[in-house]
Amino acid sequence: MEVLDLSLPSSNRLVNDYLSNKMDIEKFFDYDIQSPLVYEVRKKDLEKRHFEREKLVEHLVSFNKRLNYHPHTIENIHKLLDAQSVVVIGGQQAGVLTGPLYTIHKIVSIIKLAKEQEEKLNIPVIPVFWIAGEDHDFAEINHLFVNLQTGIRKRAVPQYHNRKTMVSSIEIEQDGFMEWIEEVFETYGETNHTNGLLELLNGFVEKSKTYVDFFIQIINELFGETGLVLVDSGSKEIRTLQSPYFKKMIEKNREIHDSLLLQQEVLSSYQYPKTIDMNESSANLFYTQNDERILLEYNVEHDIFSGKNNECILCGDELLEVAIEKPELLSNNVVTRPVMQEFLFPTLAFISGPGEVSYWAELKKVFEVMEIKMPPVLPRLMMTIVERAIESNIEEIGLTIQAVLSGELVKAKETWLEKQTADVDGIISEAKKEVELIHKKVRNVGLEVDHGLADLLIKNAQNIQSQFDFLKNTFNRSILKRNEIELNRFNRIEKSLLPLGSPQERLWNVFYYLNKYGDDFIKDLLALPFEFNGKHKVIKM
Repeated sequence: MEVLDLSLPSSNRLVNDYLSNKMDIEKFFDYDIQSPLVYEVRKKDLEKRHFEREKLVEHLVSFNKRLNYHPHTIENIHKLLDAQSVVVIGGQQAGVLTGPLYTIHKIVSIIKLAKEQEEKLNIPVIPVFWIAGEDHDFAEINHLFVNLQTGIRKRAVPQYHNRKTMVSSIEIEQDGFMEWIEEVFETYGETNHTNGLLELLNGFVEKSKTYVDFFIQIINELFGETGLVLVDSGSKEIRTLQSPYFKKMIEKNREIHDSLLLQQEVLSSYQYPKTIDMNESSANLFYTQNDERILLEYNVEHDIFSGKNNECILCGDELLEVAIEKPELLSNNVVTRPVMQEFLFPTLAFISGPGEVSYWAELKKVFEVMEIKMPPVLPRLMMTIVERAIESNIEEIGLTIQAVLSGELVKAKETWLEKQTADVDGIISEAKKEVELIHKKVRNVGLEVDHGLADLLIKNAQNIQSQFDFLKNTFNRSILKRNEIELNRFNRIEKSLLPLGSPQERLWNVFYYLNKYGDDFIKDLLALPFEFNGKHKVIKM
């Protein structure tokens, strides 16, 4: 396994400007990640703040010991008692079987940056992964994509769930879940690693009550040795730690709302699109009632918090009481979650996805209202895994990995197809023209005989032309069949690197690679010399 750096611009203009220093950084972020002293400055800023380290450590030890934890993780958690210790943090939803590859890429990024900065700053830097268990959209995490002979297909777990329950509370329906996993593995093909992986996963399923439990066990298995610390935003216990911060968010609710709108105006003035859609009365907090999350709205005039359809109604004082007495009933949305994370953890850096860079840029004034600084926002490592056979296919069609990932594959395939069928297309086109000239004479004679034959004559001409189209399609199918080997090269490259026209990391799952290459796949990935330089990482197998 080796890594190759490529310059591939993001489709997101704000991200491009951020990484290439083409924006007024101070308008959107508190730290310039291009500065060589950024983490030194951030460390000093964190020294001025107070964190409830003892309570946090107590919770993290209890939470991480629930399932198959590694001793290195518990050691790392205890390091948080050191007033100088900091974390590198990032998060994602608890996708089934870990979800798309970008979750793995984000965890690798967190671990690599934490290790790098621990060596540079000479203080404990702990890697922390924030599981977005408070999210309630089950449809976002309940599926994978698989490669079948008929094409790429979405495969969802056989469990129906349409309530707005936190993912952390959604229990696995054991009947059929393991069979679903086995069906996914069938599409990967059997290898020396298949049975061992299925045995491992079967054990995890049996020990898991919820999808988050299942996710945690897989992540611990893959990354436990690194001392990665897990935290679940859907855990009731962590909401107890969040109580004073919920209180502050309720008290400053309008200020949070108004500051976001002001920052979105700044974005618009630089022609950047906003990504957070917030209505006029949004309170940016959820309230849980009957196990369902209700997004709260705030009526300023009457100091009332309520659901959009009045599913729940609480005055300001009542909601403050909930924050103090029953914080487990509250949870954050996209606006308040980043701030809550910063209240809890001494964050040296936040590892973000490309979309997160955009929406964090909208939160600068929200952080100001809450009287804390936004941490350095570092985009995660963007990766594409290129297997040897795929690299050979790329060479055989005369392209480079850079060209393929830059979007040149589709055009190359079209050009190749046109070249293969050019002779047939030309001859058929010429034949259609010649026959049309002859048929026109026949039509003229027919019209002299009987004007009522006009429709029939036109229909006859169309039928003859369609027969030529039929021949052309038949010939072309035979040509493509004859050239199937080369056509398959294009298709294999496309399916592996750009499935359904999307980046590989958005569709494919890590277990395809674990099934093919075994446990060492993750170890080898973590051993690569990654640089956080904004370049795309090509992982050559």
